[in-house]
Amino acid sequence: MEPIKQLKIDIEKEIVASIQIYLMNLLNTHDVVYDIDGEVINEINASPYCKTLHFISERNDYCRNYSWELSKSAICFKKPFEDRCPGGLTLLSMPICIDENTVIGAHCITTSNSPRSRFNVYDIAEQYRIEAHILWDAVKKTPLIPKPVLKIARELGISSTELMSRVLARIYTLKQNELAIAKKYHSIEEIIKKSDISK
Repeated sequence: MEPIKQLKIDIEKEIVASIQIYLMNLLNTHDVVYDIDGEVINEINASPYCKTLHFISERNDYCRNYSWELSKSAICFKKPFEDRCPGGLTLLSMPICIDENTVIGAHCITTSNSPRSRFNVYDIAEQYRIEAHILWDAVKKTPLIPKPVLKIARELGISSTELMSRVLARIYTLKQNELAIAKKYHSIEEIIKKSDISK
């Protein structure tokens, strides 16, 4: 078996974003795509709970660091990783691949409801250095997703990552072919110029 390769390429943000939007219309949680260096290609945050942790808390780096660490594992081992983040949410991170052995990034989605226990939420608020009542208000504003929908959405999350991989692989192949043709054309031009000079 060939070793896993990591390839830094320009990931098409528009394509990734349209797939993420489709998924978030169902889940209404949090979705982020990273390249292999941890650069965010696109992020959609549709959850009032996640938005509060990301933008209001003093420790908003917890969320980003955690999702990147999970995504880094998906990239390094070329397989999905799932775990509970410090905010009490289940994250699923999957590698984005352009072929069997080449990873170009990771897709990390939140696949659970926010915690509904006031005790847990207050605990999380303390950890994130945010006023407990603010985080509890965010929980109340975050719609509860039924378990069957979460299950379907998780499967769609996996399918959407596979779709990203296929589309980006096709684009990468087309670009490589264009470069090869341009290189060949340039070489032919050089040969013609040299033959003209020699005349």
